[in-house]
Amino acid sequence: MVSAVVLAAGQSRRMGRKKELLAIEGTPMIRVVVENLLGSSRVDEVIVVLGEEADSIGASLSGIIDERIELVGNRRFAEGMGTSLAQGVSACSWGTDAILVAHGDSPFFRTEDIDLVIDAHVRGGKIAVPVSGGRRGHPVLLDGSFRDELEELDGDAGARNILEREAAHIVEVELDDDGFLVDIDTPEDYEAVKDGIAGA
Repeated sequence: MVSAVVLAAGQSRRMGRKKELLAIEGTPMIRVVVENLLGSSRVDEVIVVLGEEADSIGASLSGIIDERIELVGNRRFAEGMGTSLAQGVSACSWGTDAILVAHGDSPFFRTEDIDLVIDAHVRGGKIAVPVSGGRRGHPVLLDGSFRDELEELDGDAGARNILEREAAHIVEVELDDDGFLVDIDTPEDYEAVKDGIAGA
């Protein structure tokens, strides 16, 4: 079983407004992320972690008819991303084999990229990360054996400490498209990609 956790609880301080609600080619960014994940038949569940403007994020996902999606709230979202990741992992089904961590502000990964990252785990990689030109991005997949540690995360570090400690066990998945590297944090970032990244 593969569980995807989408982090969408943050306060978007640098953007000045809730970035996951901003439209990418006319569709809310968070919806693009979720639909890309649901596009993979190999993703068994998608857990979306809500915090800031939770009602609005939930509304932006209305109409998605797929029993694999679940929305969970993180009351401690202001304390940092680690609390949201912990909350999302805690909501994953028991016995999940792998946890795929996606960011709600990184909408340009492809469904086929997800499948390639999952393939790396099936072949034995404890941690699989997409790479293009030597740069790593998201979604990142962690083996289910890290679940207990992920559930204890706090603050804003996310899974960084695990990735640093387990560097020898990371499998880099080279992709032929670098859209997964696009991270939208500022108004300038958004203006550059709101109409898509084709040809950029």
